[in-house]
Amino acid sequence: MAWIRLPRFRRAVNVFNPKLFENLSLAAFLAWVGLGSDALSSSAYGPPEIYDALQGHEYLAVFLAIGIPLSVFVISAGYKQVIALFPDGGGGYHTASTLLGPIAGLVSGAALVVDYILTAAISVASGTEALLSTMPSSWYSERIPLDAAVLLFLIFINLRGMKESIKILLPIFMAFVFTHVILLGWGLLAHMGDVPAIARNTVVGVQHDSMRYGWIFIVALILRAFSLGGGTYTGLEAVANGVHIMREPRVQTGQRTMTLLATSLSLIAGSLIFLYLMYHVHGQQGQTLNAVLYGAITQGWTLDGVYFGPAAALLTLISEGLLLFIAANTGIITAPIVMANMAVDRWLPERFSYLSDRFVSRNGVLLIGFSAIAILLATGGHVSILVVLYSINVFITFTLTMAGLSRHWFAQRHQESNWRGRFAVSVLGFMVTASILAITIFEKFDAGGWFTLLVTAVVVGLGYLIYRHYKSIGKITAELDETMLDVVPDHLESGPNLPLDPRGATAVFFVSRFDGLGLHTLLTAHRMVSGFVKNYVFLLAGIVGQGEFKGIKALEDLKVYVETEANQYMAFCRNEGMAATWFATYSTDRILAMEELANVAIRYFPQSIFFAGRVIDTSVQGPFHGLLHDEVSFIVQDRLQHDGFSMMIVPVHVHGIPSQPPRIALPISMPPDMQLVQNEEVDKVEAKARAAAKAQASTQEPIPHAATD
Repeated sequence: MAWIRLPRFRRAVNVFNPKLFENLSLAAFLAWVGLGSDALSSSAYGPPEIYDALQGHEYLAVFLAIGIPLSVFVISAGYKQVIALFPDGGGGYHTASTLLGPIAGLVSGAALVVDYILTAAISVASGTEALLSTMPSSWYSERIPLDAAVLLFLIFINLRGMKESIKILLPIFMAFVFTHVILLGWGLLAHMGDVPAIARNTVVGVQHDSMRYGWIFIVALILRAFSLGGGTYTGLEAVANGVHIMREPRVQTGQRTMTLLATSLSLIAGSLIFLYLMYHVHGQQGQTLNAVLYGAITQGWTLDGVYFGPAAALLTLISEGLLLFIAANTGIITAPIVMANMAVDRWLPERFSYLSDRFVSRNGVLLIGFSAIAILLATGGHVSILVVLYSINVFITFTLTMAGLSRHWFAQRHQESNWRGRFAVSVLGFMVTASILAITIFEKFDAGGWFTLLVTAVVVGLGYLIYRHYKSIGKITAELDETMLDVVPDHLESGPNLPLDPRGATAVFFVSRFDGLGLHTLLTAHRMVSGFVKNYVFLLAGIVGQGEFKGIKALEDLKVYVETEANQYMAFCRNEGMAATWFATYSTDRILAMEELANVAIRYFPQSIFFAGRVIDTSVQGPFHGLLHDEVSFIVQDRLQHDGFSMMIVPVHVHGIPSQPPRIALPISMPPDMQLVQNEEVDKVEAKARAAAKAQASTQEPIPHAATD
């Protein structure tokens, strides 16, 4: 007896293991580390951009140091509502899709995917430049290979699993938090005596500029600084996107994580802006604004006569640079989650919803990682170019999310007693995010922001075309279901339990559900092999994708669904006098599941002949067909045939078979005495068969359609 040999690098995972979700889920602290690093790392470029935008009106930094934390808490309060409304994850994408409509969801999802790619690219480029600034200048020319190497490393550790990647990067995150709490806390405490003078200077500056330029100028300058520092807010949405990977109770864990993230980001960003003003920091050649500030704070630091100020500043800068790599990792973690949710809704190829044996979206990780590498190569890894493309898209998602929440709570005003407070938070969040989005587009459009919007529009257009394709296929396969299920009684009752013959020839069918494709495959095979086949076996693989990997309850529902579909096949066969049974398994890997099922069928029925149905879509050909549709049947067929078993793939043309006969270009020879039945005789035979079938059907009760999922 031959068996299908499985590659060694693949492994089977018991998705019903009760400890699986506990082992893979994240507590609030690990979620803060894995999903919050993007926001915290923005302190390397967000606050400096805000302070530089004031251009001689630095006294306004006091308002920004207060306004940034307030706006962060407003946006995070809105996303806490998102976590409560959508505990299965999806964040801004699900919020826009559910509360504003599918097209708004598509725009939000496309904007997030592009933003996460740019997050990975700019974070790695910034981190590499920060680290190389501590090295000899000759190393700077090697930044592109280093950028690519870092991204390849991040791709590798994420393919091994999300929790493993977070644990690897945990020491870097904690080093950043530790060094910045000490450094920034010391800087504030050491100059607390300057606060009254700063307050007086702020009042004087506001009075002077309001009289000279007017209040509109002051407000416009503050809003411009807010918009140019928009990168500070990126990463706030990551928690809501990934709440489904958090430990139960998910809502409380997600909201605690959001509180940790908002508090830490507010303290660091607000402190940096205030410290720039307190220490009168200005940019210097070859140094970032943060580097100048850290040097000023640590100036004069000694311990037992040892001057360690520069070493402390250097350690802080290194932790800041390394944290940027974790921020890139956040993009690689979170973007595939968004893509998987979009694939479930058919905006992206369905393969992006599949999970690997490490329960990560392998296809999404690879696409995001290599797209970030491509952007780095195209821009030469220059942060000055990448920063122009950055931070627009995240505010598209913010704005749509807040708009959706505002609409939801207003619609719930008669059902929810406390709707006013939630509605006020949502409207305030919408006003803040929409204002920043409008100003950011205005400021960055000519400098390259148009390219980000163009790429996002292209992603939206492709998503819409993919959705239309799947919708047209779904419509035609539904017609196939309706046609084929005409032969199934409404109340399908299983016939007698006929014994199975393990030594007899067995027709084995790979099916996904009780539908037209499966019945077409069964009936076609039955016409071909009914004369010698003794048993009919159905193999069903419950594939655990992003839509199902949300807890044991979702997996139990999947198991009930699969077994219900399998029982319908068995009942249909027994009703027709055919001995039948089924086997089912559950996995994240479709090919592995089919191979395991084939091995089980071969064990019980060594004389197995395998069948699978395949929808032939003649409207899409070439490489796009392989991208939009699985070809796993051919892979399994090749491996079965390699091990000595036959497998036939039964085609169903969803757009019809071409009406014109195929053109024959080569000379064909045939026996001179070959005779064909005349067409008139064939027509008579077919008409007689149809009449007999009609007469037999008239003696039975009408058969309504079976209910299908």
